[in-house]
Amino acid sequence: MAKKEIEGDWVLGWPDRKRPVHKQSKDAEGRVIGARTPILDQEGLITPTDASYIVAQLRMPEPVHPDDYTVAVSGLVERPADFTLDDLRKLPGHSVRAVIECAGNDGDFFNYLDEGSNAKKPSMVLDEGDTVHWRQSSPDVDPDAVDDFLEGLPTTCFLSSGEWTGVPLAEVLNRCGLKSDAVAVRVEGWDEGRPDPVVQYLSARRTDFEVVDPGIINFDKGLPLEKALHPDTILAWSHNGEYLRHVHGAPLRLVVPGWAGNWWIKWIHKIEVMDHMPDCYHQTHYFIFAKSPDDPDKKMMTAMGVKTLIVEPRDEDSPLSIGSHAVRGLAWSGEGAVTDVEVSTDGGATWAEAHVEKTGDKWLWARWSYVWEVGEPGTYAIMARATDETGRRQPQTEWNFQRKHFDGIVPVDVTVE
Repeated sequence: MAKKEIEGDWVLGWPDRKRPVHKQSKDAEGRVIGARTPILDQEGLITPTDASYIVAQLRMPEPVHPDDYTVAVSGLVERPADFTLDDLRKLPGHSVRAVIECAGNDGDFFNYLDEGSNAKKPSMVLDEGDTVHWRQSSPDVDPDAVDDFLEGLPTTCFLSSGEWTGVPLAEVLNRCGLKSDAVAVRVEGWDEGRPDPVVQYLSARRTDFEVVDPGIINFDKGLPLEKALHPDTILAWSHNGEYLRHVHGAPLRLVVPGWAGNWWIKWIHKIEVMDHMPDCYHQTHYFIFAKSPDDPDKKMMTAMGVKTLIVEPRDEDSPLSIGSHAVRGLAWSGEGAVTDVEVSTDGGATWAEAHVEKTGDKWLWARWSYVWEVGEPGTYAIMARATDETGRRQPQTEWNFQRKHFDGIVPVDVTVE
């Protein structure tokens, strides 16, 4: 006789083990419009879909049923066309495992590490309950109120990893007959709205500058042709082995490995090949590298730097006991695979090689570990730094007024008793 199937939490695994679930932000109607990843709880290389972060710069569109979906390809192509999802799924497929990180993730660490700063250290430990979202503020409120509001908004844990499946953007463009004078590929999503200045005030942690108002726009980006044609730049309909969810850009989103999450256009409905770089708001006014709002030499930000995250131990784990401790973490880069990770347990005075797990994934983070033997009580600053296959060693990104692409070395401060 067949045994009765076990029911309840045991089917899911050990019920006393916490399962990572993202911390949500919701709008007035109760819909999820943002989420942070409990990155310190991640085991392994792929972030579960239920724990993957969510960010939308403009209003999320209403869902489109996959059977009703089309994407238009136009511009400098010989054969403009509309593709259904079924059309795209008939083309040669490609899967990419990659880290996706919000450009502003960890931005507050720029201020924390600034010499002489008394800024509070940002925490990566997610507390209970929903997170306040920047859209819950109005751009018309008093600037002093905006300052107070911004101080309470977190900038950590806007990153995750995943496996993305779709078709290379280059395959679609080649089917349409890419013309020789093409320079850029503009990709537009269904999400639209008037960019909220609070986002830029949050980024800069200041309100004493004027924000360009482009009116109501769709979210779009203009990829340089070289990146658009990279074989790992794909139009994805699948995330972590299942069809995309609406909050992650279904039915189709762009995957741009190595580049910040704002390049990964969601809810795609239009692809246009151009003979020049388009003047997209989110790469000419926001997500730019500059020293100040008045800096005349503004540049769009693309690839992320080189970065490590110490997952264990954390500040909150103190006090530790004398003896042997595992220092573990994740390391990734916007321009290639991580080859080396070094660990310091004396605040950067000396460094030792950590063990780096090799996976063969260029765009995914690498797990690393180091055994720390500590024989004396005291206060210790544990640090880690990574080097990628191009030779770049952390940190790579200088301070910028929008505080994007942070990849500095943040000590974990612990006490040993």
